Amino acid sequence: MHVSFYVPETTTQRNPTTSSVLGATVASVLVLDALRDAQIVAGAPGMTRRVTGVLSLDLREVAPYTRSGDLVVSSRCDWTPEAIKALIRSEAAGLIMLGAASASTDPSFTDTNSLADAGVIPNASSLAGGNSVPQELIALAEAAQFPILYAPLPKAPGELLQGLQQLVSAEGGTAGLLLSHQLTQIALDGAGLEEIVRVLANRLEGPIMVEDRQFNLLVAANPLGIQSETYDLILGSNGTPMALLKVMEDDGTLRLLRNDKSPVMLPAGDGHAEARHIFPVVVSGEICGFLSHVETDRPLGSEGSSILMHATHAIAIELLKQKGIAETEQKMRRDFFRDLLFSNGNISPETLNRRATYLGYQLSTSYWVLVVEYDAVPNEELLPDEVKKLASTLNSLLSFRQALVITQTQGATILYPVKEGQPNLEKVQHLAETIRQKVSGTTDSWTVSIGVGMLYPDLLSIPRAYRQAQHAVKIGRALGGTHSITTFSELGIYRMLLQFAESRNPNEFFCEALERLLEYDQQADKELVKTLRAFLECNGNLTETSDRLFIHRNTLKYRLERIRDITQIDLDDSENRLMLHLGLKMNQIIATLK
Repeated sequence: MHVSFYVPETTTQRNPTTSSVLGATVASVLVLDALRDAQIVAGAPGMTRRVTGVLSLDLREVAPYTRSGDLVVSSRCDWTPEAIKALIRSEAAGLIMLGAASASTDPSFTDTNSLADAGVIPNASSLAGGNSVPQELIALAEAAQFPILYAPLPKAPGELLQGLQQLVSAEGGTAGLLLSHQLTQIALDGAGLEEIVRVLANRLEGPIMVEDRQFNLLVAANPLGIQSETYDLILGSNGTPMALLKVMEDDGTLRLLRNDKSPVMLPAGDGHAEARHIFPVVVSGEICGFLSHVETDRPLGSEGSSILMHATHAIAIELLKQKGIAETEQKMRRDFFRDLLFSNGNISPETLNRRATYLGYQLSTSYWVLVVEYDAVPNEELLPDEVKKLASTLNSLLSFRQALVITQTQGATILYPVKEGQPNLEKVQHLAETIRQKVSGTTDSWTVSIGVGMLYPDLLSIPRAYRQAQHAVKIGRALGGTHSITTFSELGIYRMLLQFAESRNPNEFFCEALERLLEYDQQADKELVKTLRAFLECNGNLTETSDRLFIHRNTLKYRLERIRDITQIDLDDSENRLMLHLGLKMNQIIATLK
């Protein structure tokens, strides 16, 4: 068994700013002396196919080794219909079969005289009219316009392959490979991503951008100053705008990029003033970024696509270096915010200030703080894995927003940065709702509740906002049940009671009458506390209270009489009702602080 891959020499020098040429075609290889007796057996219309590489192999299974644009050269004579179909599916440029010098004279084989008249091939008169290729294979190739050539086996097959190699190289078919070597060397020399992108933009004469895996702009270049609304939009938004990402998500483009890791073209008019080509940068099966080209006056073409495909390898090298640096910086940021949130004042403001300055944070930076907690975890042994799953879900959901996710015992805390007044509270609440729905759909019916702290104009107020978010999630769960979203700013009187409870002994707030009712209700398993709460919230209206509790009016009157007997308090007195109402609310606050 013999397998050899032949690609053009990489020593060929080309001006990187020179316009691309048409490149080699299947027809153009017939100028070689070693192919002067070649016959075009089938697929004559496909003789204009581009050739970007040469592959010599003697295997039954061809497709796994074949790349798009390869011209396959084989000395096998036992090709099967399945092998030809696989070769066609691989988008190979064509097939050259090398066989015995003699050829059959079967008149049913393709007549090549008309090819010379059409100008497709040179010296058509030198091509014999038949060969020993089975008719079934010819029919398949004809239907797909896939060119099959039959040529006598040369005395020196290596010279034929070398000639094909030089021809393809001279015609510019491996411009992408040649440029890839140049860009890879730039990356290895440490010239940086900026230089790689500048060379690409010059070579393709159009704007080039590299974004990270969340479509945040890393570097962009337009050295020729070509006018491009799409380029200006992405540059001004510091990456692909959220509105456009939403369109790409809805139409399946993001799924194609991320799951299939396939290049896509976004046509003009769909959020772009010009067409935009996006190529995933993949390392070990994982996407680490995206390379984009904006198509202005000059179409990208197949050679430009090949150049960009090859360029992703050099960009991957640079992104891997940056990823290592970024992961270290991310850990330092996360550690800083952990200390800020959980140090309980044990770290001096001066120390925090120095660390913030070192990490590039300004003290005037504002963050929304959201606390996400599981409502209940049936098996504590599963909790660590579920928290990791929650963090992964949140990171994926928040990747476009540059938010920081910090895991905790039963959930996570989200620090969402505010830039130029955005996002406001309404958008944060919408985000919380999105998180709640997303988590519910990915965690085996386990639910979360979310609390949102107030927004403060400085970085060092984050601990205060974090405590508020903690209280909000607990009070919201106590008042509205599980799977709730509560913002601290909307807690009303509960905020005042919480401050009282934190500054003093909350038990001092209770009157003995309410304590007796709570104790009786717990021991007797009655619903008197629930009834009193509904009565007070309905401002003493009997009809409204009975409707809320779904009980008869007489039942309500009986329960209220029992409450009067136990508390020895006149419920018709407004001050008594206020005292009891506040006492019940304080009881809920105490429950959240335990």
